[in-house]
Amino acid sequence: MEKALKTVKLYDESPYERDFSGIVKGISPAEDGCRVILDRTLFFPEEGGQTSDRGRLNGFDVVRVDISDGIISHYVKCSPSELAEGEEIRGELDWGHRFSNMQNHTGEHILSGLLHSHWGSENVGFHLSDNIVTLDTSKELDEADIKRLETEANRVIYQDLQVDCRYYEPEELSGMVYRSKIELAEDVRLVAIPGVDVCACCAPHVAHTGEIGLIKIIKAIRYKGGMRFTFLAGLRAFEYVSGLQDMTDRLSHMLSESPERLDLAVDRILRQNGEYRIRIKEEAGKRLEDGIADIPPDKHDAVLFTDSIDNVVQRNAVNRLAGEHGGICAVFASDEDGGYNYILALRDGDARDISKLLKEKLSARGGGSSDMVQGNVKASREEIVKALGIEE
Repeated sequence: MEKALKTVKLYDESPYERDFSGIVKGISPAEDGCRVILDRTLFFPEEGGQTSDRGRLNGFDVVRVDISDGIISHYVKCSPSELAEGEEIRGELDWGHRFSNMQNHTGEHILSGLLHSHWGSENVGFHLSDNIVTLDTSKELDEADIKRLETEANRVIYQDLQVDCRYYEPEELSGMVYRSKIELAEDVRLVAIPGVDVCACCAPHVAHTGEIGLIKIIKAIRYKGGMRFTFLAGLRAFEYVSGLQDMTDRLSHMLSESPERLDLAVDRILRQNGEYRIRIKEEAGKRLEDGIADIPPDKHDAVLFTDSIDNVVQRNAVNRLAGEHGGICAVFASDEDGGYNYILALRDGDARDISKLLKEKLSARGGGSSDMVQGNVKASREEIVKALGIEE
């Protein structure tokens, strides 16, 4: 039965419709519910790099929709007994989710069209999930190019160009140039934005570019010889920019600085923090010197605990201790996570044995030579002393 049936795709001709009726042509058990096949549907399946529509069938949640050989399957949170084959049922889209996908998918066409026409860069990957959108392209762009791309994409939005989506007959395609990742012989559906892009695509799109409102490129990284763009369009982009504005306002209040001078305020704080850290390490170094001087010459193990200090100062201190004491000679300097960075030597033995002991008892991380090891341990001072089996 299923092989002879192809679901009528109502979303092709009516992407703005929000509810419909359809006849149940097949129903079977599925994980967390049942799989329902209708004679026609508004639900767009997971296809073309885009997640499927959500919504309800007869009041039951539709959690996923897929397509195979033209048959669209709806995965519904209900038991097979709650729907009947041959029954006419009502479907209702989650319109907010659908329209957001339309905004972001049309935004991808704008970006891809501009990348193709201005830089000769091809779309080699696209993923539109419920919270992130990525576009992979074949050529690298520099920072100026990326800024130009984003600016021109938003200019396309401001022009409010018509977006034409329809199937083309073979004779109409003769001589037409359009983007497509695969060779198409039939059922060619093109999405055309005048002067911007013509591309084969199966998904619903907005009718005019102005409905997108905003395209914001969030991140652009070099990826497999080209670029991976993470972007948002429409309401998702507005919510992202609005969140940035809220954060800017909070930082402005916290730092008592106007928004346009926040970078200067942060730079000042970083410099002050750097100077503070240097002073702290210098003071810790002085206290370390005092601690070394206070250790009795005949003490076998010489282990000191200190605040964060310069690594060179820490290493020199351990070398001094190892020159004067025959047991475990170590300096444990506190880190920002409540643990310690350590450097450790053992003049009359293999320092790696002590490192192994700390790994076994306290899950420490580190390594080195028989003369000296260094690493980090997430443990308290008391736990370290106990693990080493020493007296301070």
